[in-house]
Amino acid sequence: MKKCVIVPMHALHNSISNARKNTAMIIRYNDNSGNMPRLRLQQSLWAMGKLPMNAAEEWSLVEKMTRIKNAGFEAVECWLNTENEAVHGAALQQAGLHLVLGHRPYSVSDVRDTVERAVRMQADFIFAQPADAYTSLSDTVEICREGCSIANEQGLAFFVETHRSNYTENLFQTLRLIDAFPDIRFTADLSHFVLAGEFYGWDEEQALNKMLPVLQRTSHIHGRISNGEQIQVDVGSGEGDTAQFFVRLWSAAMQSWLSEAQPGDVFPFTSELGPPRYAITLPDGSEFSDRWQQSLVMQKLAAQAWQTASETSSLT
Repeated sequence: MKKCVIVPMHALHNSISNARKNTAMIIRYNDNSGNMPRLRLQQSLWAMGKLPMNAAEEWSLVEKMTRIKNAGFEAVECWLNTENEAVHGAALQQAGLHLVLGHRPYSVSDVRDTVERAVRMQADFIFAQPADAYTSLSDTVEICREGCSIANEQGLAFFVETHRSNYTENLFQTLRLIDAFPDIRFTADLSHFVLAGEFYGWDEEQALNKMLPVLQRTSHIHGRISNGEQIQVDVGSGEGDTAQFFVRLWSAAMQSWLSEAQPGDVFPFTSELGPPRYAITLPDGSEFSDRWQQSLVMQKLAAQAWQTASETSSLT
């Protein structure tokens, strides 16, 4: 992993303001390797909260990073601030893991701050949960479009996450956003659409077709599975109908991405199984699903979706 270099804030401001204004839009993360397009598995640091399951003592930051690395994940998604970025940056570097930055911008200024942090910490790319569900379309478009431009000027991809309590909390609003900003690229957390739309994966629901405009613009996936009634469920080995419904959705997004992928392009898939209250608990507050083991199931399902997408793309 690259060494994290601390750059003075004024230098970052000057760099951003003096960057080329006509930079082509970055719609995928590219690792500059020139290799064949590939899947990259990532883990959310938030998803490592309160692990191991129901233990008296939580894993330390270093132990979390070590377990993530040993499990075969290549990168970690973090939401960082001035107080914790140095500690987290050191832990990532020690483990040899890449950094991806998430944030929730309510203004273009919020995005600019995160871009500065991403440059400072040499993050691979940025994803954003835009504003809230009650922000106007015009304001949301400004955040997304200008945020994308600011990030791209620094060579960073900028993806907009589909997520409850953001403007993108449901398909209707997200499709409006696409109409206003057709070039938008998504971090697709489809569990939120499935929950908000109460989809069960039945053929007659036509869920995939309804989500297609989002799937065709997806450059990053968050791996969490909803059954249409709960946001996050244990899927066992992943062979059941609920999990396989998501595999089909993920595969459709990957196939669309592969159809135009270039050498060095990387498709990031992040296992993101949140702690309570995302995780369902017993009345005493204890978890009955081992989220760490389920994270490894997400790895397997992502690989299944990628294989299907790759085979389909080669046929077409």
